[in-house]
Amino acid sequence: MSDSYHDEDDDAAGPIPPGPRDTTDDFYCLRFRVWYPSYDCAIRTQFRTSAGCLACDQGRFNLKRHEAAVRTVRWRLAAGD
Repeated sequence: MSDSYHDEDDDAAGPIPPGPRDTTDDFYCLRFRVWYPSYDCAIRTQFRTSAGCLACDQGRFNLKRHEAAVRTVRWRLAAGD
């Protein structure tokens, strides 16, 4: 499967930047280089809300980690979507 969002630097070695980081941010996304809650990553993976998050190993890991909580989420689209 081709990942059109793959960037040569996605897996580049280097230190993880210290911030900005909120108190609920427990996950550093290597693809987008941002801190945010791993639960949000699991939601994006489960409901495929971002094309950049498709076929992501970190997303699959976070989905497995939060599997029980995500299972109870019912995704609703806003009227007109």
